[in-house]
Formats: sequence, structure tokens, C-alpha cells
Amino acid sequence: MSTSTPTTPRRTVLSATQVIAGLAKLDGWKLHGDGSDVAIEKTFHFKNFLRTMAFVNAVAYLAEQQNHHPELLVAYSSCSVRFHTHDVQGITQSDFACAALVDALIPPAT
Repeated sequence: MSTSTPTTPRRTVLSATQVIAGLAKLDGWKLHGDGSDVAIEKTFHFKNFLRTMAFVNAVAYLAEQQNHHPELLVAYSSCSVRFHTHDVQGITQSDFACAALVDALIPPAT
């Protein structure tokens, strides 16, 4: 009897047109870098360090669930989240899906 481990589906780099279309669907996400280092990035702002860290931990949980891990730059009252698919050296649909999940952590402004 063989056992298999779950695998992540092969991710494909999106074209420039697809990246622009994906960014148009997200609020506040921007391109960062260029070439094989291009990524999508957004900075989130918070009232204090404790709220920032709560957000960081929630992002970490989502990243583990999706098996897709962003770069995080954490400061006292902000966190920049940057998605890039390292194994294909570009932006993929996984980056946009994860960005939307991160956005869903923040309640809409009223």
C-alpha cells in the first residue's frame, strides 16, 4: 500500500495583462520590484503594536493553510505584506488569492 502526500498544484506565472487585471480587483495592492523579483504588496496600518502582531499572526495562519508564504515587514503600527511565487519567480494566481484572504482579515471601514 502506497501513501501519498498532498502536493501543491503547479503554479504558472501570470502575464503583465493578467497581473494588472488582478491588481484592479484588489484595493490598495501595488507592484513591487521588477523582473524575477516582482511581487504584489500592500501596507496595513494599526493603532498599536499588539494589533499589528495579531494581524501578523492571522496572516501566518492563512499562509500555512494556503501553503503560500508572504514576505512581511513588521513595524510598531504597520505591516507590509508582499506576495511572490518564488518557485516560478513571478506573480501567480496564488498570490492574488492569498492577497484577497489577507484583505478579508480587515473589517470594511464604516
